[in-house]
This record gives sequence, structure tokens and C-alpha cells, in this order.
Amino acid sequence: MTYESFKQQLITTLKEFFSADTQISIRSFPHNNQLILDGLMILEPGSNISPAIYLNHYYEQYQNGSGFAAIQQQILQYYHQHCTLGNLDTSFFTCFDQVNPRIVYKLIDFDKNRELLKEIPHVPYLDLAIVFYCLVPETPFENASILIYNHHLAYWNITDRDLMRYASKNTPLLLPWRFSSLAELILPALCSFPEKAHKDAQSLLEDHSIPMHVLTNQQQYFGAACILYPGVLKQISEDFEDDLYILPSSVHEVILLPVSMAERPFELAQIVREVNLTEVAQDEILSDSVYRYSQESDEVLQERI
Repeated sequence: MTYESFKQQLITTLKEFFSADTQISIRSFPHNNQLILDGLMILEPGSNISPAIYLNHYYEQYQNGSGFAAIQQQILQYYHQHCTLGNLDTSFFTCFDQVNPRIVYKLIDFDKNRELLKEIPHVPYLDLAIVFYCLVPETPFENASILIYNHHLAYWNITDRDLMRYASKNTPLLLPWRFSSLAELILPALCSFPEKAHKDAQSLLEDHSIPMHVLTNQQQYFGAACILYPGVLKQISEDFEDDLYILPSSVHEVILLPVSMAERPFELAQIVREVNLTEVAQDEILSDSVYRYSQESDEVLQERI
């Protein structure tokens, strides 16, 4: 079955599980780094919101031998676990006085998003771009947000500079930063390991100081932008009494490493590239570059390693 046939059969067969006036459709959703995913939308009567159920990986399961009926049941189970019947009020988005307290920023790769950047307000930052979005209040979906486009600025009669001013104030307050060692983040996950493996890994982490730390926000959502927060890198570098290498782990976090503790700095860029190729989802890759925070100049520079 081709992918197009797969999608059409899904729409046809899923209708058997819902009332006749339920709207079932598939839309293309653009994501970061030029990734386009097909999302299945199910709107039951009296509701204007639906979780987007991305179909691309379900079709991969089908190609790898999973039965169509089993995949359909997975989709239905996901929908019923995540659906919330009701209406999401987005009328606040038409009033800038209600929007501006929720405007925040995030970082994305400049080159990989050139087409998107033609349509959205942005501020170049090294080889990245600062872009803006609005946090949606009182929604059943975690981290719901609306990306801000150029036509929104025209409607609100504001400028890019206005956006940056609001976002610079709001983002550190609404999405406060969090700084942890890799060991602190890894240890809680070890609970799922067999007891011996858990103890061995815990002993290794506790006996060997890992100089790498993770900077993100409390929500761990677009937390790489914490490197923009005033005074954060300065405070961390003063604690280490050293400049910092900044490794972009994903759009959600960066890894910080004191410069004097990097035994082979030339390998850092290679590590970032390999992790992006093998471990990070395409739409969550931030950059293949390595950056350095300088205590002397109090600024972030793209490192040439």
C-alpha cells in the first residue's frame, strides 16, 4: 500500500468508530528545520481542538510489517489518551494587550529555516535566529504555543523591536532557567535499570566528576534560548572561574563545558555533528556549531575549532 493509499484508508476506516458528524482529516504541519509532517485531526461534535497524530512513523511501522488494523488501534488509543472535548478560546490572540505578557523567544538554525524566516519576525544571532511565539493559556495540551508571523505584527501594528523587548522581559520570567550536571539528570533515569546495572552506573557517575552541565528551562522546552538570558552565562562562568564551551544538544537545551576541562577541543564539533545525526530528531536539531562564552567580553562567539 502506498503512503497516499494508507492515509486514505485510515480516514475511511476511522469513521466507523465515530459519529457521522465527526470531521476526520489529514493536514501538513511544517516543523523546525524544513520538516513537514502529516497530522491526523479528529474533531468530534462540539469540539474545535484535536491532538495532531503524526502519521509518518505509523506508515514506517506498516512498511516494516505491522498490520494495518494494529496500527489503527494504536492511533485510536493515542487519540483517546490525548483528546479533550471542548473548545479552545483563541480570541485573546486578536488583542495585543492580552498577547504581549505571553510573548517569548526561542532559538532555531538560520540556514535550515531560511524559507520560514521569510514569513516570521526574527533577529539573527551568530548562525542562529531568535524567533518569537506566544504561550497559550489554560490549554489541555502541554506547552501549547502559537508561532508569531509577520502578518500578526501588521495586525497588531507593532515592530520586531517591540517583540524583542517583550520577549526579553517575559522569557526568563515565564520559562526560568535550570542548570544541572549530566549526572544529576542521568541518575533518576537509572531507576528503570536492573538493580546491579543501576548500582554500577550510579557508582561510576558518583566516582567520576563529569565536567559537562546542561542548561535549559524548567519546562525543558526550547530551553537552548537560556543562553540569551541576561547574566546567566556570566554567573555560571564565574562559578567555574573559566570560559565556557557551549554545545547545542538540541533546541531544548545546551551542554556547557569549562574550557580548561576540554582535553581535546577539536573533537567537540565532531561530537555535536554525530549526536545530531544519530540521536536528535530532525526538527529538534539546533546547530552543528560549537560556541564559546568569553568572560572577558561577556559575549557568546561561534568557535572555530
